[in-house]
Amino acid sequence: MTGVEDIAMVPVQQVEASGHAHVTQVAGDYEEHHHRYVRGWEYLRGVGVDDAEMDLVEQAFVDCPGSTGTGQVKHAVSMLTRPYGRSHTLVLCGETGTGRRTAALRVLRDAGVPREHILWLVLDWDQPRTEQLPHFKGHGFVLDLTTDRRILPEDFYTGLADYQKKAETDAAFLIILADPNTWRPGALATVPTVHMVRPPAPQVAEAHLRHFAASRLDWLTSDPLDALLTPATPVSDAARLARLVAHAKENDRDAVKQEFTDWREHLGRWFEKHSAPEDLPERALLVAAALLEKAPASVVLKAADQFFTQVGGELPPGGGLAGRDLDERLNTIRASRVDGEGISLDAAQHGLPEAVLKYVWQQRPQLRPVLLDWASQISAPNGIAVRQLRRIADCLVQLSLLPGGSTVLSVASAWIDTGRMAHRQLAVEVLETMALHPVRGAAVRKQLYDWAHQRTTSKELIKAVAEICAGRLGREYPRIALTRLRLLASRDDEAAREAVADAVQALACAPEQRPLVLSEIVAWAESADRTTRKAGANTFLALTDITSEALLPLPAAQEDDDAAADASAAELFVRGWRAALLEPSAAKTAHSHLAAWLDSSRLSDDQVLPLATAVLRGCIGQAGTAELLVGSPASSDLGRVRRRRLLDQLILEQVRSHREPGPAGPPVTA
Repeated sequence: MTGVEDIAMVPVQQVEASGHAHVTQVAGDYEEHHHRYVRGWEYLRGVGVDDAEMDLVEQAFVDCPGSTGTGQVKHAVSMLTRPYGRSHTLVLCGETGTGRRTAALRVLRDAGVPREHILWLVLDWDQPRTEQLPHFKGHGFVLDLTTDRRILPEDFYTGLADYQKKAETDAAFLIILADPNTWRPGALATVPTVHMVRPPAPQVAEAHLRHFAASRLDWLTSDPLDALLTPATPVSDAARLARLVAHAKENDRDAVKQEFTDWREHLGRWFEKHSAPEDLPERALLVAAALLEKAPASVVLKAADQFFTQVGGELPPGGGLAGRDLDERLNTIRASRVDGEGISLDAAQHGLPEAVLKYVWQQRPQLRPVLLDWASQISAPNGIAVRQLRRIADCLVQLSLLPGGSTVLSVASAWIDTGRMAHRQLAVEVLETMALHPVRGAAVRKQLYDWAHQRTTSKELIKAVAEICAGRLGREYPRIALTRLRLLASRDDEAAREAVADAVQALACAPEQRPLVLSEIVAWAESADRTTRKAGANTFLALTDITSEALLPLPAAQEDDDAAADASAAELFVRGWRAALLEPSAAKTAHSHLAAWLDSSRLSDDQVLPLATAVLRGCIGQAGTAELLVGSPASSDLGRVRRRRLLDQLILEQVRSHREPGPAGPPVTA
């Protein structure tokens, strides 16, 4: 495989295959090439590590002694760097809170991998495949399998042996983060494994604080912070406490404790103090301010009034003239004015907005359905807080992580099922945000798969799944999004196919994603499964619709300086079109779309004619091809000229093929 050096920020890599990745077009039954060979842009995408995090790794790491008696990281590094029997793959196995992430980065740094060559792999797959793991020269990769609770397939374990050889050849390293409950290689793999031991939280907090603000080390061992950490506290909590101390106001130690404990004591006292009937509007204002942090005062006040009425409260007569002044009410909930008109709880008490919503969710479970419905109503089109849609969605996703949080997912899907526009906008935003969440994401992406697969899924939900796949999910996890779109495209449902067409056009608009999107769809069109083949052919043709303003099918010459990428895209278009011509349900549309390309002035001769020649090579006798080459009264003058040139080229090639026996069409290489 040919790798590239600069891949940290570029999701699509060099589109160049090795000498083994020669793919031959064999009509519609070709299905093997994408399983066996992996080109640069088919590797998992790598994301660079933030400099601030790497500074902590290098300067504040606590290497806890492991089962060997030496430091865990020191032991791991020795496996990667020893003169004999070294390994280029390594597993850090441990439960949540044992510091696997930080340890992986420290191992790679101590093994000599430069900062800029250390990358997190984005798990853009539905089935783990070692063929998709990159092994670019001099790079170190971290593969975090702990967020996906599935048992790994046998071929993933066995495939690690081949990956190890490639990584060794390219001087690359791979660190796998695993959970002891799911990492069970048995005799299938012999990858060295370090079983992580949780480092003492006080030591981690001390090391981090020494890096951030060494003058405040005594805060950790004095009242009221000295009892917050125990040796069993998760490493992430220890690191969080150190950050809070470092950024706190001078001598404001009680505020650090309150924020670290989610303001539980403060909120408990506040709700107890404001429990009289006349205090209920202020409770509603507190919840509204928490949900709509930094929103304009008029928006927060209207939202608070609506929440108050939805729980059965009655607003006093007089409207805006009734009740206390704004400053008095803000003082009651300890909120501040920011940026002129904005209202903020966070400005004076950092972390309070999220803590308020968490407190109400946990202490008032009977309010959960009301809270969700209210959030949807105020963020609906023309709603009070429609401009705060993303903020509201983020808050609901955080609530979904709490006990009883599954309600958020079920309510959001139910809103979409009802088809009510007032609920749908927030529901789609919530589902999309949940699908990208580092904790909930894997389960929600699986739910999207199930909805796409199930025949009982409503049309509204089908449209929502396609919309989510075309949005942020498709940009972050394009392969996962395309798998769900394939399932939707396979349905015998015109509305589903239209939704898929819109989605793939949106995904393919990004030049860096176009080769990946095309390759996946062409693979469907070449599948041995008839349903998948039909879905692929029709979906591919959505990308060739020259009348669509959303997509100019082939990249313009100035759009991409990478000639290899342009050549690969052209080859994929050829394969896709030939597959569509061989699919009975798509052949007529394929001919009409190709005719439109020939007639269009939006595409140059250099874009159209070589592609049309490759598509029709050896197919002159096929039904529909003659009509295409002859044209129609509606054909443009440009199209007639192109057709003559195209026909001359095809006849010339056919004559040559009779003189020099050989294949009707040269193989398409990728």
